[in-house]
Amino acid sequence: MGWAETYRALGPKGFASYAAARLAAALPGVDFHRYQLIAVPRSGMPPMPRGFEARGMTDAEIAAADLELSAATIAFRRGQGMTCLGAYRDDRLLGVTWLTDGPFDEDEVAVRFVPPPGAAWDTGLFVLPSERGGRAFAVLWAGTAAWLAERGLDWSMSRMSDYKDGPWRAHARMGAQRLDTLTALRIGGRQWLFGAKPVVLLPTPEAA
Repeated sequence: MGWAETYRALGPKGFASYAAARLAAALPGVDFHRYQLIAVPRSGMPPMPRGFEARGMTDAEIAAADLELSAATIAFRRGQGMTCLGAYRDDRLLGVTWLTDGPFDEDEVAVRFVPPPGAAWDTGLFVLPSERGGRAFAVLWAGTAAWLAERGLDWSMSRMSDYKDGPWRAHARMGAQRLDTLTALRIGGRQWLFGAKPVVLLPTPEAA
């Protein structure tokens, strides 16, 4: 897709963010990210499809799976106490998502996300290439709903690049709320953050 087509697809704000991220990626020692912080209500997540299940994975299961993640990233997430929730059909892994009901130290920028009361944080939703287009996405979100319910939580929060319209539409179908934006600029060893507050208040589940 060319720049003109990208502009038409993303609109002015999304295009500016996309262009800045592309430019930063071409410059040594520079990173730029502009995220939307979103929250998906448990009430909007799908039921578990028949014949599928979602469950927490052991360290051995995670290590044996091809999740397209470095060992360092996996260790970083597990070190924070995150659950790696796997979607399965007949014991065949379809994909994973990562969940925590505590603070999450981001592995892309130097920031800690602290979910407000009633919420968890999710990241790294991944569907194996051979399973894309199937039910894995629904299974992972149904599993997320069950994981939240076990802990008495009503929301799952996450961040996504503000120019990724496809993922946002998928979340919006579950009643997702856009809460705030966070812009991060890193040059060498220094980082600047703009936008989101340390804690973002959520609407009540009934209002979602």
